Amino acid sequence: MLLRKYVSAAALAAATILPAVALAAPEKASPCILTEHTIVSVVPYKVEEHIGKNVVTRVHGAQVYYQAEPGLTPEWLQLNFERHLAAMKGLATMTDCAFDLDKVRVDVTSAGSGYWVRLAAPNATTGEEVLRRVQLLVK
Repeated sequence: MLLRKYVSAAALAAATILPAVALAAPEKASPCILTEHTIVSVVPYKVEEHIGKNVVTRVHGAQVYYQAEPGLTPEWLQLNFERHLAAMKGLATMTDCAFDLDKVRVDVTSAGSGYWVRLAAPNATTGEEVLRRVQLLVK
């Protein structure tokens, strides 16, 4: 019985102290997952849209070229980016991360000595924002 009271008191103390500690020392925001590997270049991802008889080319995102690294595969990059996309749907947001925008898709393909990662947005407005955010990551 006494042990149960100590456990209850400890749980109550932890429930009140831990949130206060978390608020007192905010964590540094984690960097965007796109910066985990060496970015070689960024180019706009353009899509041709047919409007009547006219064809208009619009930016619908960005294509990022990553340098190959030992043990890095396109499947691994794809999996990590998809996990990050799923995590961004929760409460953790990164205001400058391209994955923080709605309905961004990611496709990874092998390309010679590296990998192309396409971040495709559903429309031109979101696509321009994706490109802007990715270009901020290039050093």
